[in-house]
Amino acid sequence: MGIYLLKRIFLLIPLFIGITIISFAVIHLAPGSPIDLATDLNPKATAEVKARMRALYGLDKPLPIQY
Repeated sequence: MGIYLLKRIFLLIPLFIGITIISFAVIHLAPGSPIDLATDLNPKATAEVKARMRALYGLDKPLPIQY
């Protein structure tokens, strides 16, 4: 029983890594940036506000750093 649980726990690690990679890729493969998608319906979102949001969330950094 203990060995079975240990195997299952070790199988969860690559599963979680795979899920995060797929989620990250899907978000970044969508047309436009995540900030543009989030602020499309807000008429008060100026270019300056979007730039600050990109900097705040680190979306102005390279993809490996963002991940």
